[in-house]
Amino acid sequence: MGVQYPFLVEFIIEMLLIIHVLSGVVALVAAFVAVGVAKGATFHRRVGTVFFWAMLGVGITAIPVTFVRPNPFLFFIALFSFYMAFAGYRRGRRLHVDEGIDVIAAWLMLVFGVVMIGYGVFMVVSDEPLGWALASFGGLGLSFGLEDVVKARRTPAHAERVSVHLSRMLGGTIATITAVLVQQVSPLVDDPLEQVALWLGPTVVLVPVIVLWTWRIAKTGKYRLFSPTPGSKVSA
Repeated sequence: MGVQYPFLVEFIIEMLLIIHVLSGVVALVAAFVAVGVAKGATFHRRVGTVFFWAMLGVGITAIPVTFVRPNPFLFFIALFSFYMAFAGYRRGRRLHVDEGIDVIAAWLMLVFGVVMIGYGVFMVVSDEPLGWALASFGGLGLSFGLEDVVKARRTPAHAERVSVHLSRMLGGTIATITAVLVQQVSPLVDDPLEQVALWLGPTVVLVPVIVLWTWRIAKTGKYRLFSPTPGSKVSA
C-alpha cells in the first residue's frame, strides 16, 4: 500500500492536470464566442454558463495540484480566475442584486489581491520575474474586489451591471490566457525580459479594452464595443 500511494497520488494529479487543461481550453473558446455573439441573447447566456463552469473546473483542479507541486502563481491565478468568472456570471443574470455570497467573495478577492501584490513584489525582489505578472493580477483583483465591495447590496443600473459582467468575464479570460502562456509558452523563451513581456502581454492588451468597453456602455448604452449602426442598446 505504501508503494502504491505515491503512484496513486501522481495518477490523480495527472488526471487533474488533464481536466485543468481541457477546462481552460473550453473556457477560452467560450470566452471568444461570447464576445463575438449578440449580447443578452439566449445563446450568449448559454455560452457564458459554459465559461463559468469551465472556469470553475480550472480553479478546482489547479488548487489541489499546487499543494502537491507547489506553484504559488498558479494557486493565486486560479483563485483570481474563479472570482472573475463567479462575479461576472452572477452579474450577468437578469435583475441581479448582490447577496451575502457576493459580498463575502468580493472581500476575499480584495484580501487576496493585497496578498498577490505583496507576494509578487517578494518574488521580484527574489529575482523571480514572474512576480511582475502576479503583482499585476493582484492589482486587478484588488481594484475589482474593492469596486464590488463598495457597490455591494444596492441595485445597480442595468448598464452598470452589464459593465461589471463584461469586465469580470474579460478579467478571467486574461488570467486564463496568461496561465497558458506561463505554463506552455514561457519555457520556450530564454530572455527574462521577453518572458515578462509575454506574461504581461494579455493584461496590457485587454485591460484597455475593458476600460473602453465599460466606458462605451456607460456613455452610449450599447453592448457592442464597435457598433456603427443604431441599436444594440443595453436593455433589461
